[in-house]
Amino acid sequence: MLDAGWSNFLSILTNKAEKAGLLVIPVSAHNTSQDCSNCGEKVPKKLFMRWHNCPHCGCSLDRDHNAAINIKNRAEGHPVLKAQRLLRNSRIG
Repeated sequence: MLDAGWSNFLSILTNKAEKAGLLVIPVSAHNTSQDCSNCGEKVPKKLFMRWHNCPHCGCSLDRDHNAAINIKNRAEGHPVLKAQRLLRNSRIG
């Protein structure tokens, strides 16, 4: 997704979440489909490879599911105050 499109999406999502009393925690998506969500080892794969098979721990699941778990784990690692600061810094103008 283009940076401008992603920023707009994040802004809309944050606004909707705040109205619902929820918190959006932006995290880096870098390597989320490459890093194993079970053991943390990097498992390089080309984009056409849709299945994550970790040779280190045996974890096997769809690469998008693997990425979603990694994103959730990264978000859970942020304390709430830091997450609120990230939100303020991610807002557009």
